[in-house]
Amino acid sequence: MRRAALVAAALAACAAAGAAQAQQPTTPPTQSPRPATGAPATVVEPEHPAFLVRSDSGLDFVHRRFTTPAKKYLPEITGSGIGLLDYDGDGLLDVYCAQCCPLPGYPEKVEAPPDALYRNLGRVGGRFRFERVADRVTVKQEDGTPREAPLGLGDREYSMSVTCPDVDNDGRPDLFVTNVGQDVLYRNNGDGTFTDVTAQSGIVDAWWTAAAAWGDFDGDGDLDLYLANYGLIDYVRYTVCGTGDRVGYCSPDVLKAAPDRLFRNDGGFRFTDVTKEAGIVEPDHGGKGLAAIPFDHDDDGRLDLYVANDADPNFLWHNVRGADGKMKFEEIAGEVGLAVNGQGTSQSCMGSDIADVNGDLRFDVYSANLSKESSVLYLRTDGDYYEDATYKSGIGNPTYLFTGFGARFFDFDRDADLDLFQVNGHVLDDIRESDPNQSFEQVPLFLENRGDGTFLPVGPKLSRFFQEADVGRGLAVGDLDGDGDLDAVVVESDHPLRVLENVLETPNHWIGLSLAGDGKKSPRDAIGARVTLACGDKTQVQEVRGSSSYMSWQDLRVHFGVGPRTVKATATIRWPSGRVQVVKELELDRYHLVREEGGEAPGGSR
Repeated sequence: MRRAALVAAALAACAAAGAAQAQQPTTPPTQSPRPATGAPATVVEPEHPAFLVRSDSGLDFVHRRFTTPAKKYLPEITGSGIGLLDYDGDGLLDVYCAQCCPLPGYPEKVEAPPDALYRNLGRVGGRFRFERVADRVTVKQEDGTPREAPLGLGDREYSMSVTCPDVDNDGRPDLFVTNVGQDVLYRNNGDGTFTDVTAQSGIVDAWWTAAAAWGDFDGDGDLDLYLANYGLIDYVRYTVCGTGDRVGYCSPDVLKAAPDRLFRNDGGFRFTDVTKEAGIVEPDHGGKGLAAIPFDHDDDGRLDLYVANDADPNFLWHNVRGADGKMKFEEIAGEVGLAVNGQGTSQSCMGSDIADVNGDLRFDVYSANLSKESSVLYLRTDGDYYEDATYKSGIGNPTYLFTGFGARFFDFDRDADLDLFQVNGHVLDDIRESDPNQSFEQVPLFLENRGDGTFLPVGPKLSRFFQEADVGRGLAVGDLDGDGDLDAVVVESDHPLRVLENVLETPNHWIGLSLAGDGKKSPRDAIGARVTLACGDKTQVQEVRGSSSYMSWQDLRVHFGVGPRTVKATATIRWPSGRVQVVKELELDRYHLVREEGGEAPGGSR
């Protein structure tokens, strides 16, 4: 999120290599009320769209920044995320939306709006339908009689990320919201209500927390918590930046980085801060984290953790837990090539994702960046090393002029390779004044995988959404209507949510797996479970991963496109406990529920 002037010198080598070929924006007409990088003069609906924007879905949430003109606090332009969860157990993904609030010095006297939960009603009249869950809901008592009860949600702090882990292994997703200030943990009561258990939890962290990541880092069968903290904010002595009489947003350098935190899950919604004893000691002045993603970097059955830092080198916390079971990490990003880009420069890494993009059954790492940096793709090579493959993959040029936030790999066309969706929007609301090639609002990007880990920008051919500019931030991907293809929800600052329904007509087949750990040796969510799927001549690998993209929680089901293949599939699952389970003869074009205690659960397919 650095200002372009601060990074120009450091990025000279990258610019020389890519600027000449970089995707150039189309300059909009001068009378356009919303000038945009990359937006065409006329928006055209493709003849055969892959995604339709469903403005009539009932998801009418509007994310507000509450800009403070005299200060322009940095949180105002970082945006917030979104969470997909089935909170009521009806098999449909509901949506939790993080909201912001007025910060000190906001010129108007307004009440802080709460976060919002939307219930998925399924398809009504052939369309997505959601309804906002009221502050009071009807629940059934033990004797079966109904009564009214408070929903129990409604955080009114300046919210950042949404995560929806099953903290207590009871089979129901709970909620954890990070804030600029104290974070909030809600227990899912199982009757349609929640209880704020923050005070008893021991999760005390009043800094500006951006991302949160959940994983069983100590191998005891429940989910621990890593907090990627951004910075320390003193509202009274806040540095005001700008030129002349114009106040502008500062570089992140004006804020001191806040240290990240690691909390061990002790059961009963109680946690212990084990940051220092686990070795989470950040080098130099620390990093301003904007994404944190657990994954098994070295395939040893223990979850490691990638942290994308803004304007600071990234972290890779290598899990070196010993026989005593205590969490222990060492920071190795510099050793394996993940700390900086191929020019040796730290970048403004924001939304991130981890996936096998080239089909070699090894996980690659992606982070979206500030404009004129290009988003970065770290491709896994032999050994434990990652190579900056940004330009040879075809990602560098299309992303060069865009400031990326939410980013997610998924197989939109079910052809057995992973495509890339990235939402964009600059961090300076006056950027056009200093750079006519830039604007605050920018079009999103969609890059199709050619099948070999190289990408081609195809967004405008897929939907009018990729022709319309806005300030994109959070992005979550999941099958909202259970039809076997993946949809998306996008957070855009000061605008309503954008709901994209995947309507692509394709003969390609798919298979989905919903994994349930035993709740004793593996978390019920099975976060970190590795699934290797073989279907005919094609083998693919994914991990169960909740936190990815930008401050958002994804559909926990693993979804594979298998192309034209029609044979039954075999899934080899390595659970977080280390147990390996093979499930054969899986029918295509359906979801399968697989439980750790052996085989596919009765009635588990649909």
